[in-house]
Amino acid sequence: MIEKLRKEFEEIYFSDISTTKGLEKLSKRIGVSKNSLRRFLGKLRDDTQLRISTLNLIAERLGYKNFQDFCNNEGQRKNVLDFELLDIYYGSVKGQGTTANETRFQNANYYFAKKIISDPFNLREFVKRFAENEEAMEYVLVWHPSYENIANENYQLALLKMARTTTKSHAKVFAYSFIYFGKFLSETLDEEEEKYLLSQIEKYALKMRNESSEFTHVVEARYAIAKCISLFREGKLADKRNSAAFINMITLRNTSGVALNDRIVYSMFVTNILNILQEYESADLCFSEDISDRKLEQFAVENPTLISHIFVYRLNKAITRFYLGKKEEAARIFELLPSDISQLKTYSFDSKIYYELKYTYFATKLYPKRENFVKKFDELVGKTQFTYLKKI
Repeated sequence: MIEKLRKEFEEIYFSDISTTKGLEKLSKRIGVSKNSLRRFLGKLRDDTQLRISTLNLIAERLGYKNFQDFCNNEGQRKNVLDFELLDIYYGSVKGQGTTANETRFQNANYYFAKKIISDPFNLREFVKRFAENEEAMEYVLVWHPSYENIANENYQLALLKMARTTTKSHAKVFAYSFIYFGKFLSETLDEEEEKYLLSQIEKYALKMRNESSEFTHVVEARYAIAKCISLFREGKLADKRNSAAFINMITLRNTSGVALNDRIVYSMFVTNILNILQEYESADLCFSEDISDRKLEQFAVENPTLISHIFVYRLNKAITRFYLGKKEEAARIFELLPSDISQLKTYSFDSKIYYELKYTYFATKLYPKRENFVKKFDELVGKTQFTYLKKI
């Protein structure tokens, strides 16, 4: 059974274990010592027996509960999804371009995307089958970014595969920048990876803007997030705080024709990263007076599908004001937010865990003695591997 586990592991992590450096980095990420991993892969031959704890960790990285679960299910597992059906479903949109207008298609795509991304076996099979179908890759991997899986190597590899094969610049920018974000929060971003990812983000962001005059707010927000993290890691973020170019980027000043809903969503993303980087003064610039509480309430009534975005926008504002010394205002905003994220009903499977994580993070700051918040926060950090949040 160990030989079968090794074969499956090699199929998924072949790009990581093909070099000594890659194997060393992988051993750190999955919590298995370098020698134990080499021993498991047959690269180190001695009389030492593999520990069951090592086999359990490796099996977990393949989507099983533990090694015993692998043994129980080996040869019996079948894909949860019918990929012959998906061949027909996504084959119907190949070459047609993506659209948000066909509700029936998007409802099914949402259902399929959830099952594809949340299961490593389905994800691997999906990428293998649909690598040449740009629409299928975009609908699943760009339209439904998974915060719960972004620190997972399998998901990152799927995004990289899409980024390298698609001709769509906005999909490339999104994929590279989302990987960058995940690696930063999970503290696995090394200098070599950062240099490569940033070069691709910059290259295709410029290409995206040249190809279309339309402001792609979600992708532009992802670009801004990557830029902020990069400046922070270089120790230059504070220096850029008062520069016109930086202020224009984070607040969309001098960017005309951006709809209110796009501005809210853009600000939601950007203030999130600025708060994480403890750039509270910069974040505060994004909460402009023309997006008042009254306008937000009216906007929520008119746009019920975006209620979860307004929730995060207000949460980010509370965090910003808290760290600027306006703790009473922060507490007032926080108390008006629903404590049960499920009440929002408009979040997607990919974002719910992150909304909960940010909510419980701030709750631990407001109420440090509330053990239930601390316990929940630790649990969500464990699921997402966003260990960086423990530093702020």
